[in-house]
Amino acid sequence: MSGLPSRAREVHEGAPPCSVHPYGYHRSPQVGEPGSASVFRERTLLGLPARCALLEEELMESERELDLLDELWVRERATGTWALTALAASFTGAATAIAALSDVSGGGVAAVVVGGALVTVLAARGESALRHARLARVRDWHRRVGVPR
Repeated sequence: MSGLPSRAREVHEGAPPCSVHPYGYHRSPQVGEPGSASVFRERTLLGLPARCALLEEELMESERELDLLDELWVRERATGTWALTALAASFTGAATAIAALSDVSGGGVAAVVVGGALVTVLAARGESALRHARLARVRDWHRRVGVPR
């Protein structure tokens, strides 16, 4: 016995929901069958669900801890995309060119440049925060399944 709460308690006895996931999240299995591309079924922006006792128990029961270790290794080493930042910079360049070629005053062009730079910086900060959160989840799961050697 692992000492972890079982899934049946949450579903059948009306136990309080998991403090990490929304109510009802654990009603259906979250760990995929062996051989599936990803260990967890959930597809989030961060790529991995947050760690909780119920997911840990389900992972142990499915015996996919080694698969998760491999998936964590890949996710940890995946390069971050800067697509949103590049898109914001492209739109800024396009808006600046349009403003410069049209009958917009110098102040208007400057406003477009400053606004575009602000959007680009915010996009870069958002993508950086997303990557940080993704790596934090990977590290949290490493605490459960270990680190590849």
